[in-house]
Amino acid sequence: MTDQDEDSVKLALLAHDLRTPLAAMRLTAELIGTGPLNSTQTEQLSILIRSIDALTRMTGDLVAEAGPGTAVTGRETRVADVVTEVASLFQVAAAAKGLSLDVVVDARAADTRTNKTAPLRRVLTTLLDNAVKYTAEGGVRVSLTALEQGADAETRSPARVSLTVSDSGPGIDPEEGARLFRPFVRGRHGRETGPGTGLGLWGAEQLVQDMNGRIFLERAETGGCRFNVEIPVAPDGAGSIPGGDMSANGAEGGPGGAVRGRQNAGNGLLPFHALVVDDNETNRKLLSALLESFGITTDIARSGEEAIEMVRNGAYDAALLDLHMPGMSGVETAEKLRALRTEQELPLVAVTAALESVGDESLKQAGFQDTLTKPLSAAALYEAMEQARSLKQTSRAPATP
Repeated sequence: MTDQDEDSVKLALLAHDLRTPLAAMRLTAELIGTGPLNSTQTEQLSILIRSIDALTRMTGDLVAEAGPGTAVTGRETRVADVVTEVASLFQVAAAAKGLSLDVVVDARAADTRTNKTAPLRRVLTTLLDNAVKYTAEGGVRVSLTALEQGADAETRSPARVSLTVSDSGPGIDPEEGARLFRPFVRGRHGRETGPGTGLGLWGAEQLVQDMNGRIFLERAETGGCRFNVEIPVAPDGAGSIPGGDMSANGAEGGPGGAVRGRQNAGNGLLPFHALVVDDNETNRKLLSALLESFGITTDIARSGEEAIEMVRNGAYDAALLDLHMPGMSGVETAEKLRALRTEQELPLVAVTAALESVGDESLKQAGFQDTLTKPLSAAALYEAMEQARSLKQTSRAPATP
């Protein structure tokens, strides 16, 4: 294995390990959402959850990038959705400084798509972070506009779009601007106002080049900076966008998700008793607390061996198993539990941050009825428990004569 390959493996392992604390952070935020909150707190919690989800997606991007010389290519996503999502992460920071943060999307660019979502998100994050950080008063503006017209004259779909991040800050001298995209180079104002590495804009340029685009700096007529990013895009309707995790925008897995689950718990989830199996204490506590917010009582097991003994001597309506445990893995535990109880007697739910390392088919063969990926969505967890309840009710229903 070459040194570059070893570095790639280390990067992938680091990204994977980050998913566990991120999952704990998201579950904690979900639990906070089950309590009484005013409208401001609800919005702030929603931003926190979206930020955690963005970090989680970035860890996945790092794993994908671990292969030498590869650029992340994923499903097609609307460019406008990426812009509004990233901008929303900086609303609180901008408001804390008394800055406005506006997003303007040209109608012709509204439905353009890109399959380079990960690098685009990272580029916008860098530009917005700098804009908010170095602007003392006024505001920041993000604009998405269409550039070149595509080949299809009837749809008039643009082949390229321009993303502009402008601010009312001190600006950058032309002499400094000429070398701003070099590594370890920072502008005078940045050096005077705080620590930094000088790698952000250099990294952004590398990502934009990988997207077959370009990034450049203009000095705005009204002062401040204007960074322009031009990238190729897919035309309107060129590909369908699969339904994403609704928790990313707070619709289902956000603060309201856990609240709705608890309110609905009386519609059939009670009484319900689940076994949580995880070697990580934080994960056990958070998952148990979230289940209990649905009205589900829980016991916890710290290992597969302990879970088998508890099931042998007790009755549970479902078991949630972490797949990656030292000693007996979640898959091995499931196989032994299935020998003790049928799927109707004990529905099994896999909980993992690395589904790609196991595979759906292997989990089904081991006896799992459902799979939840970290960071957990409260709505997805509630749905899994509903399905487990339905499975048990079906097994208890009297036979039709």
